[in-house]
Amino acid sequence: MATDTSSLAQADQAAQAQSDTQAVDATTITCPPPPQDPNKVIEVTVVGEDGKGLDGIELVITRDDGQALIGKTSPDGRFLFKGLPLGTYQLSLPELDEEAWQVKTTVDLSEADANCTLLATWQPAPEASPASEQTHVIKQGECIGKIAERYGFFPATIWEHDANAALKELRHDNMYILLANDEVVIPEKRQKTEAAEAGKHLTIERKGVPEFLHIRFLNDDESPREGVPYLLSLTIGRGDAEAEISGKTDAQGFVNQAVSPDITQATIVLNPGPQAETYAFNIGYTDPIDTVSGWQGRLKCLGYDCGEEGNGPDGKTEMAIREFQRARQLEETGSMDEATRQALLSAALS
Repeated sequence: MATDTSSLAQADQAAQAQSDTQAVDATTITCPPPPQDPNKVIEVTVVGEDGKGLDGIELVITRDDGQALIGKTSPDGRFLFKGLPLGTYQLSLPELDEEAWQVKTTVDLSEADANCTLLATWQPAPEASPASEQTHVIKQGECIGKIAERYGFFPATIWEHDANAALKELRHDNMYILLANDEVVIPEKRQKTEAAEAGKHLTIERKGVPEFLHIRFLNDDESPREGVPYLLSLTIGRGDAEAEISGKTDAQGFVNQAVSPDITQATIVLNPGPQAETYAFNIGYTDPIDTVSGWQGRLKCLGYDCGEEGNGPDGKTEMAIREFQRARQLEETGSMDEATRQALLSAALS
């Protein structure tokens, strides 16, 4: 087919002229921007070793440029970091030592739960607090579990610290039976981070929390009081009372209950009602077995009258030791010899 080149040239010139003189918006079509992924959330739940949420745990996520988001868990242990572009961030718990927590699970959030219309407001990452080694002087009622919870450590991290070797030997490697004015070295706190991907839910376990309370009840013939209904009331360090807990003693006569490390008192009412028996226990107040107050406290818990604790090995204490020795078929010396000490330790389970 023959082509009329002059006609084509004329048409091209006409089109160019129309383009040069036409208003911009007369023929311009606005194209939509390319689709963008919605912002995401990272959900974090911090629980104790019993799986229950922990309140007030500080969380920080940091991006590559050092900017950070900071939050604290609610009473159910949850916190949401909102408005995050897709990507991976670094999660830390700055108040806890590296051995005091671990990521237990990481799972995908549903699309509805993962998406977010907000935009996060980032800020410079907080400066790390000084983490130098320090010495803690024990007060009556304190143990390593309580101290570890307060300072943000796993209990074994403190107890196994080289600087506490002499104290371990002195207290027969029992970190729950310390004496007032014992000195415990708190090691330098170490930080760690874990990867946290936008759109995920992380469950973090705080190690060493809660503690577990075991109190045993026996009949006069020292058989276990099995299946006895009880009400348990707990008081924690600030003097707050926790909700009353009901249950029954187990086959060995024990009341077993997960408790805050900061617990100071437990009150147990056996057989609630007209025949109720009420027992109050100061938690953590038992002294080491090689102290007079330690003997007296354990004998008292077993039902032997020693008089007032801390009064020295007086006549009442000697009589209580004799009664205990007689019940255990030991030589009745009235003194705390090694065989009696071991029997008392076994009977008191502490």
